[in-house]
Amino acid sequence: MKHFPLPLALIFCASVAQSETCQDQFTALLIKGNQGVGPTRMHITQEIVGVRTSITHHYDNCDGNGMSEAVDPESDPWTLFANDKMYMSHDKGTTWGFVTDFDGEKGRADHKLAMSKDAQTARDVTCSQDQLNNANNDVVEGPYTSTMLAGAEVYEKFWIDQETGFIAQSYRHVKSVGFETKTTQVVTLNPDFVMPKPE
Repeated sequence: MKHFPLPLALIFCASVAQSETCQDQFTALLIKGNQGVGPTRMHITQEIVGVRTSITHHYDNCDGNGMSEAVDPESDPWTLFANDKMYMSHDKGTTWGFVTDFDGEKGRADHKLAMSKDAQTARDVTCSQDQLNNANNDVVEGPYTSTMLAGAEVYEKFWIDQETGFIAQSYRHVKSVGFETKTTQVVTLNPDFVMPKPE
């Protein structure tokens, strides 16, 4: 079974509002995700505990379109989300095969509603500051219960670059009965990214 973190990455490309309290900041980050600053690249490391660890580069246009490039293992397929259609490539992006249609707008709305409910379960949220890649970052972190993941317990941590205001890195630890994942996303600006054209 293949696991693709792309839909969340696509959904997370939205503006983050300034909040008054630590709890409010955590809620805003969960619901709205990253700031709409243009194309980004996410270096995603996901460990499915006891199964495998994978590394993916996800290129996001912040307009609902994006591409995932398998780094490790290289044999994993690449995926492309373009104009509410999903494609897959088994030859490192040389050719693309159509997989399915999807309603991106509805997906983002459903995700926002679910995360709004999840945010209400957040507790023991903390805010601090940290250095990340020689830059000052605000750090917001805490646990919550996920309705999207059948009641799984999730611990989420965000590093927000104080200069740019976007999420430079995030860490998510998901635990449920018989299933556990640890995912780190490192985000950089990528203004030169050009989406492939599968058709």
